[in-house]
Amino acid sequence: MPVDRYELRFPLRRLLTGLLLTVIPICAIGLIVVSRAGQALDRQWGRYFRTIAEFTASEIGMFFHERILAVGTLAADPLIVETVKQSNARYAVMSEQTITDRINQVERDWNSPRGEPQVRAVLSNPAARLMVKWRDRDRRFLRLTLTDKYGAVVAATHKTLDYYQADEDFWQAIFAQGRGAVHITDVLYDDVTKSYYVGLGVPVMDEESNTFIGALDALIEVSSLFPLLHRLDLGPTSRMMLVKNDGTVIHAPGVSLAMNVKSAEFHAAQESMATGPSRWPGYVIAPLPGGEPVIIGYGSPGLEESFPNLNWRVLVAQNTRDAFAPTRGVLRLLYLMILAGLAAVTVLAMYFALHRRQEMARVALRQERAEEPKEETLT
Repeated sequence: MPVDRYELRFPLRRLLTGLLLTVIPICAIGLIVVSRAGQALDRQWGRYFRTIAEFTASEIGMFFHERILAVGTLAADPLIVETVKQSNARYAVMSEQTITDRINQVERDWNSPRGEPQVRAVLSNPAARLMVKWRDRDRRFLRLTLTDKYGAVVAATHKTLDYYQADEDFWQAIFAQGRGAVHITDVLYDDVTKSYYVGLGVPVMDEESNTFIGALDALIEVSSLFPLLHRLDLGPTSRMMLVKNDGTVIHAPGVSLAMNVKSAEFHAAQESMATGPSRWPGYVIAPLPGGEPVIIGYGSPGLEESFPNLNWRVLVAQNTRDAFAPTRGVLRLLYLMILAGLAAVTVLAMYFALHRRQEMARVALRQERAEEPKEETLT
C-alpha cells in the first residue's frame, strides 16, 4: 500500500537571509541589553555598599550628638553652674596680677604634697560627686573636668595633670574668645584606661547674661563604636573601616590607630569623595595599587562642618571578583549564548558562500564545455 510522503523544503538562500535578518538583530539587541544589565547590577551593588557605609556613618554621628547633648545637659545643671560661679566670685576682689599669681602658686603645688588639700577639695566637692555619678551611669565617660572662667580646675572625677587648663588648645577652643563653643578633639589613645577617646568640651554659660563662665571637658570613649565595623560579612574579601580625612585608619578588622596605617581604599576613592557629600555618588569601582579592582562604598557621619577633627569616613570594600560573583556567571552565560548564535549564523553564511561559489564554478565549467566547437571527422 503506497504511503504518501510530505516533504517541506526551504531554499537555502532564503533560509539564510531570514536567519541573518532575525538572529543578528536579536543578538545585537541582546548584547546591548546584557551589557546594560551588567552596568545596572554594578550600580546596584555600589548603592548597596553605599547604603551600608552611610547607615554605619549615621550611627557614629548619632553617637556623638548624644554625647554632646549629655555633656551639655550636665554643664547646664544648677549645681555645676553654681560651683563655677562660686569659684569665679573668689576673684572679684583680686587684680589680674593677683589672680595670675594665685593660680600659678596652686599650679606649682599641684603635684606636690602641699597641693593635696586643694586636690582633695576638687575631687570631693558636690559638683565632683555629681560628675562621678554621671560617669558611673555611662561608662563611655572616662573623665570629667570642670574649670572656671580663668581655666582653674574646680571639680573633677580624677586628679588632672595640671591645675591650670587655660594654656591648653582645647580649653581655648571651648573659651572661643569669650563666646563659648562646643569643641571635640582628634581621636587619641589613653594608656591608663587602654581605650581610644576624644575630648568633648562644652562651655558653662550664665543663664541671665549668656556669657562664658567656665568649661566642662569630658573624655569620651569611642572604642564602643568599633564593633559596628565588624558586623559586615559579605565574603572573604569584604571589609569595613573607619578612617580619617587623610586616609589614616582609625579602626578596621586587624588594624588599629596605633599602627598608623594608610587606607589604600581611601586613596582609591578620594577623587570621588572630593565632590563633597551633597554631590558624591557614594561608591566607586577602582583598582588598588596591587592591581585588584574593588568596589568601595563610603559615607560620612556629617560632623566635619562643626567639628573638623571628626572629618571621618566609613568605607565598605570588597574585591569585585567576589562581589559580582553571583551575577557575573549568569551574564557570562548570556554572552556565551549570544556569541554562539552569531557564530552559528556566521558559519552557515560562510558555508553557503563557499557552496554557492562551487556551484557557480561548476555551472561555468559546464557552459565552457558546451561552447567548445566539436571536431568534424572525415568519412
